[in-house]
Amino acid sequence: MDLGIIVMPSRSDMEQVLKQLRAGVDFSVLAKERSVDATAVDGGYMGRMIPEQLRAELRNALRGRKAGDLTDIVELPSGFAILKILPKPPALVDLNPKRISSLISTGAIRYGAWLSGQVEANAIMQQFPKPDGWNRDLPEVCRLRKESLSQARSDLRRALLDAEPKAEMDHDTTVDQINGHAALAQLFAYSGEMDDSIKEWKIAYDMAEREVPVFLPNLQESLGTAYLHRSEMNNGVYLDSTNLDIFPPLKDQAGYEKKDDSQQAIRYYEKYLKNNPKELEVRWLLNLAYMTLGQYPNGVSAEYRIPESAFRSSQNIGRFVDVAPAVGLNVVRGAGGLIVDDFENNGLLDVVVSSQDVCDSLRYFHNNGDGTFSDWTERAGLLDQLGGLNIVEADYNNDGCMDILVLRGGWEFAQRKSLLRNNCNGTFTDVTDASGLGASVTSSQTAVWADIDNDGYLDLFIGNENSPAQLFRNRGNGTFEEIGHSAGIDRTAFTKGVTAADYDQDGFVDFYVTNNNGVNFLYHNNGNKTFTEVARQAGVQGPVFSFSTWFFDYDNDGWPDLFVTGYMNSIDEALKTYVKQPFNAETLKLYRNKHDGTFEDVTAKVGLDKVFMPMGTNFGDADDDGFLDIYLGMGSPSYTALLPHTLLRNDRGKFFVDITQSSGTGELHKGHGIVFADLGRQGHEDILAEIGGAVPGDKHAMRVFKNPGNRSDWLNVRLVGVKSNQAAVGAQLKITVQDGSEAPRSIYRVVGQTSSFGGNPMEQHIGLGRDAHAIAVDVFWPATKTRQQFTNVAKNQYIEIREFAQDFIPLKRQPTQFGNGKLPAAPSSQSDDRGRVK
Repeated sequence: MDLGIIVMPSRSDMEQVLKQLRAGVDFSVLAKERSVDATAVDGGYMGRMIPEQLRAELRNALRGRKAGDLTDIVELPSGFAILKILPKPPALVDLNPKRISSLISTGAIRYGAWLSGQVEANAIMQQFPKPDGWNRDLPEVCRLRKESLSQARSDLRRALLDAEPKAEMDHDTTVDQINGHAALAQLFAYSGEMDDSIKEWKIAYDMAEREVPVFLPNLQESLGTAYLHRSEMNNGVYLDSTNLDIFPPLKDQAGYEKKDDSQQAIRYYEKYLKNNPKELEVRWLLNLAYMTLGQYPNGVSAEYRIPESAFRSSQNIGRFVDVAPAVGLNVVRGAGGLIVDDFENNGLLDVVVSSQDVCDSLRYFHNNGDGTFSDWTERAGLLDQLGGLNIVEADYNNDGCMDILVLRGGWEFAQRKSLLRNNCNGTFTDVTDASGLGASVTSSQTAVWADIDNDGYLDLFIGNENSPAQLFRNRGNGTFEEIGHSAGIDRTAFTKGVTAADYDQDGFVDFYVTNNNGVNFLYHNNGNKTFTEVARQAGVQGPVFSFSTWFFDYDNDGWPDLFVTGYMNSIDEALKTYVKQPFNAETLKLYRNKHDGTFEDVTAKVGLDKVFMPMGTNFGDADDDGFLDIYLGMGSPSYTALLPHTLLRNDRGKFFVDITQSSGTGELHKGHGIVFADLGRQGHEDILAEIGGAVPGDKHAMRVFKNPGNRSDWLNVRLVGVKSNQAAVGAQLKITVQDGSEAPRSIYRVVGQTSSFGGNPMEQHIGLGRDAHAIAVDVFWPATKTRQQFTNVAKNQYIEIREFAQDFIPLKRQPTQFGNGKLPAAPSSQSDDRGRVK
């Protein structure tokens, strides 16, 4: 039902409002004029919800009411309220962040137990004594993290023992003891010491059961999740690639060998559900616990079962298989970044991963050219590059070799960033301070490279958390100057994503910035090194809680569209997408470029009006049909956040279809850096996913989902700038092709357009569909306004196009025996161009 609310500070005020309403005054007008609730700006509109999502007082007031009815006056902690069941939702003009916050505070958006220890560990780190300049010294940050955690555990344990009274504890002392043991349990969970964590949770639980039963629901979910996490660890799912953490499970898939902990998890989840049978988050965790026993779905009692049918795919492009161990890429890391590119200029794609853990180094994997990779981290000189929630590649100095930017401190505390110059010999040099990027220390995880003034050098936009955004102009001599304030982009927000594109095609690149708990920014480039913020005018301010974002041309009309993920961090809301319940959290957003400087919200039209919890995301062409698909890596720092990653197939620019189940890509554990790349040079893009959570106890082996192959054709184009930046970032490609007997069509790509959390190769892999012919390639270089056109280009080949050149250069790229010692076979279920199984 659609609900409106008016809140007043006193009962007498509310009685006056009720009198006006009964006299016929419009509800929304009165709400705007008098309500003290954050929903007042929207005429009191709360959203569409079911009664179970509301506080008990509001739920009871709605009983027996129908559309158009008012409730009686309801007393709330914030004042006195009246609700109305609205016949239809009002039209909302402006984005209202406060309305979302109101939904959270009233309980309409629910959060379950939070188990990871990240909050506690970060608070301890902030308070721990630190020397001057500590956050510029990476080994020092690691040392402080370890020492602060160890000391906090010792101090808390000692305090709990000292506070243990001889006689029976009073209520306040019991509450303090429960909270203390729960905090200690969190600190052990942080580092994955689940035996000690469970011991502390059980002490807290036993106390609550005897004295403070109001704590029991949270403790039941926490204990169940602690047991489930230990079950996963003891059965090896974090260290090895396995189908045991792919959802939905394969038919007749066996469960874990060691089952005791999963059974204990089920015991506590069922205790919780006995009193709260409709709580989706715990029902979901119960279903997953039964999956670890090999008993999902039939082993789950009907009242708690979440049916497998809710996750079935209606289309099938074949099943992807994880080949990370076979190719030498099953590196175990926490939350971090992932980039894939030719760092050695030998035609082979190498892989670099980072980790949020401040004691983990970057890892560099050299492509051996035979379908396998070797760890060259030490040889590359990267062992001392510790931490890094994200990494971004670019050739910032135009020497033809791809460099690496490391971003640190996201969600935690300010740390130095690193600019690593590629020495063009397989090694890297830290030039952060020499380049001018080391002058400030911020908390960040997101940045984008773009040539803002078309001078042929890549500039750098960095989004920070609770400090001004930064814009570093490349001077062309290996150094940068910070011009954020003069450029007009130095707004302060909790920024989570940035991306770049010339959205209005005026020849200058623009920026889009996503923020968590606030409106997003669209910075229009004025062509004179200044920008104007136009998100409201362009219609792209939402979602309020945003994360990853990118520009891409999803419908191949030649104009960059905008994709933005919401991130409400509510498992309950995310699950409603699958079980077809109305949700209150914001959905993903897809904004179609209207070619006039504004965008149309087509989210619902293309089937993306869904609530997910994506962190790492990216796009690529999984089936080589020429339309860009989406892969979302789900999760949050909590061990409860076990949601299947999602592969969304772009059906000819008209609709996005969830093919997770049929593709076998539904990894349940935390997803961060996501990349689409043809690792084996076989003409199809594989999906790489760095898996792992925000705390050391949640690290996981990386996934390399090998593309099953298809019958579509393709073209791989490497662009090289001459007067433009050498990596060709911002250059535009138009591929005209006729596939089969259909009319010619155009496919559009822009170099450097990739996710704000994961770096695809700069070379462009372009699917052409089946039986492609009459292929033409057009290139536009914005910096020099140069156009090149090549006709009668053969399909299924790798080519290089240099700026100003009259001809392209065919490149030798040898396919390798990638993953299983042989070239991929066609998928067992071939599908037609629309993805329907034949």
